Amino acid sequence: MKYKNIDSALRNFGHSFVSLMNYVDGEYICDELLAAARSATNNEIRIDFSASAPPLGSSDQLAKSFDHWKAWLPKLLESQNVLPHSVGAVLLRYRLTRTGREVIVEAADDRGQPHKVFVHD
Repeated sequence: MKYKNIDSALRNFGHSFVSLMNYVDGEYICDELLAAARSATNNEIRIDFSASAPPLGSSDQLAKSFDHWKAWLPKLLESQNVLPHSVGAVLLRYRLTRTGREVIVEAADDRGQPHKVFVHD
């Protein structure tokens, strides 16, 4: 187990989730995230991958994607030499700013050390 790999794994997870390779039923999830953020009062949506369900009001496509990526997350962590049980709740924040979108992935490890990565295009 390498704690230093957690940031890299979180960044890879975030990149994959918001990429054009993530589409469900003919819809790109990045478009679904954009629409959800635009309709949110603070222009931000938070997706907690430790939750049993996606955020309230999520589209069917976003809900299906959430289920898929939640199931895949432990495999990604293991592939990067990170024990899944050593990482707490993984939170993906997608928000709109004046300069475009901002994607942040956060988690804490089992030592209480916070991990926060910014996903850039």
